Amino acid sequence: MTEKKILFSYDSLLNDLFDFHSSLKSCIDAYFNSSNKKMFQKILEFLISTKITRVIFIGNDFNHFGSFVAIHCLNTASNPRFNFNSEFYDVSEFYDYVLPKKYDDDTLFILMSKSGQSRLVTKIVEQFQLLKIDKNLIWFVTNSPESMNAKHSGFIFPTYVKSEIVHGTKTFQNTVFVIFLISQLLLGRDPLKDENYTAFENISKDLFNFKLNLQNISKKAIDFLGFEFKFLYFIAKGVSQSTANNSVLLNLSLYNIFCESISLGQILPRSLEVSGKNVRCFFLINNEQEELMHSLPSNINSISNTLGKTILISNNNNLVVSLKNNSKIFPISYRCEINALSPLFESIIIQSILLEYAKSINLLS
Repeated sequence: MTEKKILFSYDSLLNDLFDFHSSLKSCIDAYFNSSNKKMFQKILEFLISTKITRVIFIGNDFNHFGSFVAIHCLNTASNPRFNFNSEFYDVSEFYDYVLPKKYDDDTLFILMSKSGQSRLVTKIVEQFQLLKIDKNLIWFVTNSPESMNAKHSGFIFPTYVKSEIVHGTKTFQNTVFVIFLISQLLLGRDPLKDENYTAFENISKDLFNFKLNLQNISKKAIDFLGFEFKFLYFIAKGVSQSTANNSVLLNLSLYNIFCESISLGQILPRSLEVSGKNVRCFFLINNEQEELMHSLPSNINSISNTLGKTILISNNNNLVVSLKNNSKIFPISYRCEINALSPLFESIIIQSILLEYAKSINLLS
């Protein structure tokens, strides 16, 4: 049986992927307009005047994974202005097990849906309406702000993606950015202060500069990995778990590569018996919690020596330098001054590498 090829060409996928920078830039600029600044001030006033004990993020695939960013920011922040429990569920899990059956005025529900009108999201919104839950306790992150479900929400957060060939590629990045903004609101901060625009602009410029060399990096990474692998581990730490989970989903749906997303903390106690020519590994380690970095080089060396060839993606230069002499590790470094937004870089690097892999084995039409 012949191997089924991807319906899109390499050039069309590459051009779509490399449009990520302008897509994110449009999203950043849109949020710093006057109407969104007014909305954020209104939200902060609402949070100050309202007693909320729980925040729930509800979404599917890349939206659900992107909520890792908010949960991580909320759980690791020092001196937050508001204190509440934060949870996240995929849509089906929330609908089956968590959907409220009576009026709930202490919970903030944050729905995430690209289309804004999927079947289960619609049923969830209908239940909220039936219970007469305050609209201001329903927030909606979507690429379809004009959808009927979004109109039933108190505050709408568009992701501003004009188009994408592969579901969730550019939308994952813009969703991560928007969810980061929401996390700052939930911490009692105004992320749209004028001085913050410079930080976001710097990240946008760093992404653009990184893009210029991305194809060359990806080709070297594929030369390093080879073409014999049948299984990929994505091992992540902290907020990078969102990228790992999303990468697994993209690989399974697009490239037909068996893979697993696992946290570094989960894999360290394991006795790793599976190794050999068919296994490759991606480590996603961002620059947060510098005090925990001292044990990382030995841990990564140990796991790489067991599993086989490893690509390390990190914005921690000390970590990259400490591992560069291991022939089984190919380090890729980037710069991101807001660690919670590291998935913006990680996701593009991984997508680009695997696109080069698909081209190399003639998987593209």
